[in-house]
Amino acid sequence: MSSTGQELHELLGLRSNVVETISYRDFLVRLTSTPEVADSAAATLVRAIESKGEVEIDISPQELRPYLKMLKKMGIPTWNAFKDVRGSQRVVARLLNHLRAAAANGYQQRLAILLKGGPGSGKSFLANAFKEALEGEVVYAVDGCPVHENPINLLNLLPVERIAQIERQLKMTAADRDAEYKQAVRAAKGNPDVKPARKPTLQDLLAISGQPCQHCWEKVMQDKENPNLGEIKVTAMRLSSRSFGIATWGRNCTLAQSLEMGSRGVVDMPELFGSAASTKDAGTAASVEELDILLEATNDRQIPAGCGDDNSCSDRSARKGFLPLDAVMIGQTNDGSYARFMKEQADPDKFLRRLAIFNVPYITSVSEEEQAYRTAIAEMRQQPHFDPMTLKITALLAVISRMKKDHAEVDIVKRARMYDGEQLAVEKRNINAGAQNAQSSNPFGTTANYGGRTTTSTQPVKKAIAYWSVGEFWAEAGEDEGMAGLNMPEMLNIISEAVSLVMKDAGPDNAPCISTLEMLGFLRAKIAQMKKKPGLTDSQKQVLENCTEYLRPPKGMDDKPGLIEEEYRRVLKRQFLEVIAPDFERRASTLFERYRIHAIASAKGLKETAEMVEQSGKLVERRVKVNFDGILDDLEKHMGLTSSGDKEDFRKSVEGHILQLTFNAGKMAEDEESDEDAAKAREVTWRTLPKLAEGIAKKLNDDAAAKLERVLKSEIELSEEDKVIRRDALQRFKDLGYCEHCAKVALTYFNDYQLWKQS
Repeated sequence: MSSTGQELHELLGLRSNVVETISYRDFLVRLTSTPEVADSAAATLVRAIESKGEVEIDISPQELRPYLKMLKKMGIPTWNAFKDVRGSQRVVARLLNHLRAAAANGYQQRLAILLKGGPGSGKSFLANAFKEALEGEVVYAVDGCPVHENPINLLNLLPVERIAQIERQLKMTAADRDAEYKQAVRAAKGNPDVKPARKPTLQDLLAISGQPCQHCWEKVMQDKENPNLGEIKVTAMRLSSRSFGIATWGRNCTLAQSLEMGSRGVVDMPELFGSAASTKDAGTAASVEELDILLEATNDRQIPAGCGDDNSCSDRSARKGFLPLDAVMIGQTNDGSYARFMKEQADPDKFLRRLAIFNVPYITSVSEEEQAYRTAIAEMRQQPHFDPMTLKITALLAVISRMKKDHAEVDIVKRARMYDGEQLAVEKRNINAGAQNAQSSNPFGTTANYGGRTTTSTQPVKKAIAYWSVGEFWAEAGEDEGMAGLNMPEMLNIISEAVSLVMKDAGPDNAPCISTLEMLGFLRAKIAQMKKKPGLTDSQKQVLENCTEYLRPPKGMDDKPGLIEEEYRRVLKRQFLEVIAPDFERRASTLFERYRIHAIASAKGLKETAEMVEQSGKLVERRVKVNFDGILDDLEKHMGLTSSGDKEDFRKSVEGHILQLTFNAGKMAEDEESDEDAAKAREVTWRTLPKLAEGIAKKLNDDAAAKLERVLKSEIELSEEDKVIRRDALQRFKDLGYCEHCAKVALTYFNDYQLWKQS
């Protein structure tokens, strides 16, 4: 064979499904150091997911980072195994908690998982992600067993006294494991990257095991004179959807067959309670009698063996014993099918008590929703240009259509922004007097409890202030938030139609594009069309009515539009302010440092202080009076502090809060991440104190708005300097991602409504 042929032959090589075959004795010896070789299906699945690691936030798309960082701070990781299942982090966290409990021999191992959600909510994507996570994972099985059962099961053939002797021989008793753990803790002392875990005893592993199947029993007992487990072979095999351990129940096989194939891994059961499931017709995909097998599989952790020539297990007389089952069972259903099925059952509780039901809501993160759109658009043959706000505003409509509409204090768009990781200091208007703890008395909008360490202000404040958090919004909304609303198929259909229309009308000389305002008009037309669709449920009608309200256009120049266009105005104004004042960050930092210096001096009762100013490109120190040029009063006015008492309290508290917050933030980062992250967390910036940051931003935006109003006058009224400022600002605006047409549409709208004057 030529060298090229040999290389090609090697490149075409595949991994064998069989990794190795060892003796049963060697398998037991391995348990001592690597007890995961006897993992249950739930433990294998958790290990597979965790081994793929978490998404690296710093290399994720820029627009997703605030959302991912917020989740991480709340203890909700984003696992690589589910990174393409948009917005699924909270559901996955609950599912993994369930699986970890099952792996620890909790009652959860006797429950099937049921994913319940609307069309396009991601149920199938979630189930597929679980299956894909297991592809190629290695499990150890009794050689030749029809259900590839865990070799640990065979120990149950031995008397208790013999098992205890084996445990002592392997040094896998509770005392042995305790000693190992203490030694590992001592060895890891001073190394925060090493977190020792206590290994299970042999009894711990046996607690999750089952009774061996008939096949394995016969294999052990084939030597009637001297049956010996030592003669059994154990095979390490890779799980595969084409061989075993990963199964999907479909029309071409019975539930019992799917469970048998999925043993040692996961069994996906799409549309578990579909219309066919509630009938008893022989030709349907699933009868109630067949679903009874699911109850046996969960409660007894076993499935029927040998179901007769017709492969049906509904006839109990056709069964030929049982096979042990070790599998994670994942069913899928929607609200309608689930409610209809349960209503038709004489005893619905027999199903309910065997199911762990997880609601799968639609996406409630604007950035995740937008990423889903971009993924779908990337697969289209022809793609127009979208201005930077088009898909974001479309995603916002979809997200708020799924959220609880009413809240006593915070509008739905502001909540959606916080859901997406935007850090907003939203003050509570009504505070429970009995709950005025360190957090509620914190005037800086920061968390007052870090990992159980409560922080308190270094100075008392006169007024208790509390700020809304995302966790509080989630708790108030409940787990059913996101279960209704504009679904993903509907949104992708709307976007596809918009793209099709634009591409159809595009001429040879103009590049097709979709501006935000054009998309808003299209969305209004589509919602009006959807409202005329027959057979809508009351919930669907309410969603569409809400969307009509959110999309309401202004009736005139002085009329306030609906929430969606109002948010478009806010972001558009922010974009223009940023391009007219590109040195925002530098000026914000300067204001922060000046305020900080003058606040310290004021708190100490000084008349003068030293501050750094730039002269001829260099920083020089100068002595000035405290509150020189009104730096304190000006920023405090923008912060909403009006009384002398509130101003004095704030000035006195600034340094104490900076020290406390940066220390605690750094400590958290040090505990959870690295020294580098801790150093970054301790860094003091103009954003460190949200209340002060809000005042600085308002002042600079007011200054930029005045400058913007000046340069947006007609060309003939502008000075040469203003013409240059205007030209540079418009170029920076286009650099944000606006094409010629979209920039013109946005600028015309901005001018017509004089958005720079709006608060």
